[in-house]
Amino acid sequence: MINTIEQYKEQKGKDNLLLAYKGIITESLTTNLLSLAENKLAMVEYNSRLKKKVFHILVEVLQNIYHNYSDLKHAPEEFHDIMVMIIKSDNSYDIVAGNYLPKKYTVSLQNRIESVNAMDSESLRTTYRNRLDEGVFSDKGRAGLGIMDMVRKSGQALEYDFLSIDKDFSFFSIKVKIKN
Repeated sequence: MINTIEQYKEQKGKDNLLLAYKGIITESLTTNLLSLAENKLAMVEYNSRLKKKVFHILVEVLQNIYHNYSDLKHAPEEFHDIMVMIIKSDNSYDIVAGNYLPKKYTVSLQNRIESVNAMDSESLRTTYRNRLDEGVFSDKGRAGLGIMDMVRKSGQALEYDFLSIDKDFSFFSIKVKIKN
């Protein structure tokens, strides 16, 4: 899996790279990235339903990164960078994102992704609705619906990778494919 913007440019070139960002994340930057993505999508995609789907998944990806950013407050500064890309191909869009995270979270995150990836669409829909109805939220105020939402909206399993950086941190990358 492609883990960096540089790897993407080496393998694919930059012709179908709609958006690429690497750096720190803030609430205002998230808003600006979303605005830029919305404008870029408006220029290249005529199917409003597909545009909306890509945009909503990007929102979810960025929210997940932003909400987990607080786990890095004691990390070295070089681990505060995130990366996000939107790549357009003939028959799909890929949203690729990555961020550093403490290794202690990798197993639970991997288990959640694998669990959601293994669900068929009916199980996913039922589990999603049950979570919403239960109203159970984590200590960060979330119900853990982000991964489910990405799979539901894309209709595809998530691709992901954990790259070990040192004894305490990994770089987590995720790819969401949205087919035309």
